Amino acid sequence: MTGESMAQAAARNFLQVGKESYSSYLRKNMSEIGALSSDQTWRLPFPELFGESLSEVLDAAAADLASALTTLGRGDRLARLVVIAARSQWVSAQYAPYGDGSGLVVVSDSLAGLCTSYCQHLSWELAPIFDTTSFLKPLLRLAVALCKGTLVGDPARLASVLRYHHVNRRAHGVATALLTQQERRSENDHEHHSEADLFLLMTIRFLLGHEMAHHALAHHAECSQSPEQESQADFLALRAGNLVNADVMKKHASDIPFVREQWMEDAGEFYGLVSAVIGMLAVQSLEEALMVRRGRTHRPARERAARLIEQSLGDARIHEHERALGHRDARFRRRIESERNALQSLTRSLAAATDKAADFSARRANFDWAGLPIAQVVVPGENHLREVVRLDGLLSQPDASLTAALAHSPLHDGALYALAGNTRQAMRAWKVPDATTRTVHDETTALAFYTLVHFIRTASKTYGLSGKDLHELPIVAATLISRRLTHEE
Repeated sequence: MTGESMAQAAARNFLQVGKESYSSYLRKNMSEIGALSSDQTWRLPFPELFGESLSEVLDAAAADLASALTTLGRGDRLARLVVIAARSQWVSAQYAPYGDGSGLVVVSDSLAGLCTSYCQHLSWELAPIFDTTSFLKPLLRLAVALCKGTLVGDPARLASVLRYHHVNRRAHGVATALLTQQERRSENDHEHHSEADLFLLMTIRFLLGHEMAHHALAHHAECSQSPEQESQADFLALRAGNLVNADVMKKHASDIPFVREQWMEDAGEFYGLVSAVIGMLAVQSLEEALMVRRGRTHRPARERAARLIEQSLGDARIHEHERALGHRDARFRRRIESERNALQSLTRSLAAATDKAADFSARRANFDWAGLPIAQVVVPGENHLREVVRLDGLLSQPDASLTAALAHSPLHDGALYALAGNTRQAMRAWKVPDATTRTVHDETTALAFYTLVHFIRTASKTYGLSGKDLHELPIVAATLISRRLTHEE
């Protein structure tokens, strides 16, 4: 196509998310896998996001961020940047540069839903702290939570919700949603907002801003290979997001008496850091849970968060402020220390849930679903929820048990080869084409778990598997063989 950039051409290789609302998109996915009836209607939290298509949301966020990056003197390359939302099994959020100066940002259709779960969890835990009209009580409650290390509570509930997303993506290859009664909104509810809404939009901005920052900074190395470039992109994304966030918060607070503009800027900066931590963990969670090989496209979230917190709230920030002021500022020091402690506590707790939910390795014990609030869940239905828990339990079994689960099926001979460590012969026994087998074993390429399931399931149709067997047995086989393919440590 005349005038088409290399990034625009590359974008056509992805299955892009359509123009339907994100809620409708997720409902369709969940109807296809039997998670809810096709006529069940609901709207996810944050109408401005889920009431629109994911691509429209990203386009709007990209426009805001481009304006902010231009203000920061980094906007000259952005005209040749392409941003898309894709139904991809191996991309969380990723930037790719091209030789003609164009760049492509791809964001997974699962990422927004996963971020929602983090933000909802944070909202649940913060609600008691801020449920007061007093200005001082939230500060005291926050201080107590920090001292006790309970800022975001027990990570078991969040881990269970994240695990639900991951099992569905691994088994079915689709993005899903999980809502409790408090979170579900009617189809026509466009007004209801919560703390989660605030965090969610800021998180989306940070995730997208990070990838856009790579283009603005003319980076070419993969994030995972360059800690310095990763850190530069994080910091620029935070600064750009904070400019957008500050404008939004000022507009919302313009009619509230006695609120100083500086307070709103300080709050926007802190919430921006909170959202950045959530975004980093969501990307890591998605990549670790869904990928068999070469899934880490970003540096570990803990490392990224520590660097960003130090850049934003380290001693250098205090010294710079006091040099400009001309004297020691005890109040500013207390604020920076408090925010730094809060963010470190937040990172530890959310990271614990992230690690637990994303661990599908053979060495872990069965996942503990006790934190899942089944009685409160309204979407999906209880039967589907219990089926997810059952399937996860099955796939957590030792290799011998997985092999036994394939007994009396056409996949059993291949399972015996896999158990013996001969993965190529296993795939031949499963009638997977040789070219596909070579792709699976190419250690230079990324491999998603669902892609492996899809290959085995497609081959299984040739010898008569159908119904529940066609759905479940290839997942068991993929689990068995994936444990013997190359994993990143």
